[in-house]
Amino acid sequence: MATSTYINQRNEIHSQYLDFNNNEGYQNKVSKTHSFNLVSANLFNFLPEIDFEKHHHLFNEITLHNRLTHFEQTHKEALKYITTENLSEETLKMLKEQPCIISSFHFGSYRLLNAYLAENNIAYTAVCPKAILEKEEEMFRENLFSNKDAKFIELESPALGLKIIKELKNGRSVFLYFDGFRSSSNVKTSEDEKISFLNKEIFVKKGVAHLANVAKVPLITTIAYRKKIDDIRLHFFDPILPNSDKNRDEYALEATKLAYDRFSYFLKKYPGQWESWLYLHKQVESSEPLILKNEMNDKISPKGLLFNKRRYGIFKIAESSYLFDRFSYVTYPIDNNLYDNLAKTSEDTNFSIETKIERKVLKELYGNQVLVSA
Repeated sequence: MATSTYINQRNEIHSQYLDFNNNEGYQNKVSKTHSFNLVSANLFNFLPEIDFEKHHHLFNEITLHNRLTHFEQTHKEALKYITTENLSEETLKMLKEQPCIISSFHFGSYRLLNAYLAENNIAYTAVCPKAILEKEEEMFRENLFSNKDAKFIELESPALGLKIIKELKNGRSVFLYFDGFRSSSNVKTSEDEKISFLNKEIFVKKGVAHLANVAKVPLITTIAYRKKIDDIRLHFFDPILPNSDKNRDEYALEATKLAYDRFSYFLKKYPGQWESWLYLHKQVESSEPLILKNEMNDKISPKGLLFNKRRYGIFKIAESSYLFDRFSYVTYPIDNNLYDNLAKTSEDTNFSIETKIERKVLKELYGNQVLVSA
């Protein structure tokens, strides 16, 4: 029996991912990109138990799931490979019979949740960034709403909260993501609060939980993760119900933390399925760069030094070169000569003494552990 176009294309995307992971030249090229260095820094800070040598594979896996998400959102056949988890009759009844705030994370094949809602004739209004709508509104209308009943609210629109509450009061559910901070217009504000998440603290937007409580509707959070290439799980977390007895701010923060805590269990098991590793740094309070006092001893030959690629990364933007500290998320402009020399040593080869780099600069590099003893 011939396989479907969907399966053939899905398997082709997956095989390209496997090829990338086995291509050392590709890995070397990726390691010198800004995106990889940010992902690696986020993995380093939030999941330090993951060895640096696995960061390239995880970066490729993030790319894989992003491609699969955008591929599968237009293929209804993908729904055949979904198994729902923890979806009780009571939760399904809530979704079908009353307005809810439906929220998710950019995890796994995350837009299959929308396809699932459409398949089950669950009407909802989507909150989307303007830039996403400009590129994908037609696709959304055609594939991710039941009976083409598409409604949108721009994330950047004035009085966003009031517009969401109006939809809920009119009996319509609202869909949006918990993990924001994707665009420059969705950055940290004075209203965001900090919560513990994995191995670090992040700023979160608690408005999702706050609006659900104000409107007195359930907050239903889900993730769509992939156990295997042909095994997608749509996991529903227990609904978070409104509570008028609690202080609104306290409730919103507690509910938001609960959503992230539940999600973190799956994130630790499948770290390569979270797209937000690409921009999680926007939710982090950058620390000051660590300046060490020790200098390079004159007896230590530069031939005995290596580039500390676990802590530092290098990348180029146009013709400009940069050094990136994964500890502090700080980026330093460097000259192209230094970039070229560091690039040559990033594969465990010694830092060459045959350079035009001044001894003073070498001392600074050693003192800040950019160069370390071999």
